[in-house]
Amino acid sequence: MSDDSAVEPAQAVTDDAAADKAPDARRHYASPEDLAEDIDLDIAARHELLCQWKKDLDQWLEAESEGMSASDPIAHEQEARLANEHRRTSNALEELVQRHLDLTPCR
Repeated sequence: MSDDSAVEPAQAVTDDAAADKAPDARRHYASPEDLAEDIDLDIAARHELLCQWKKDLDQWLEAESEGMSASDPIAHEQEARLANEHRRTSNALEELVQRHLDLTPCR
């Protein structure tokens, strides 16, 4: 059994992709800002992962607002945390795109 805590986030994301698992940036990074600043990943990878992070949050927040979550509706406090995470992810993406003009906004 390996100690996942010893694996750097960039390596963990790379390992996920190598194992044909969808990389889950939220599982490996403490914040979207940490991901945006991780120099162990190239700019395109950071952009793609942040876009996926934002898309996941979009879907989660939309499902919650429509009452379509798999479990009971989340508490107001947790929904506020998700909204804050969404804002921070959007800001990290915007800053990355502004610094690297060859990147495009997420689809």
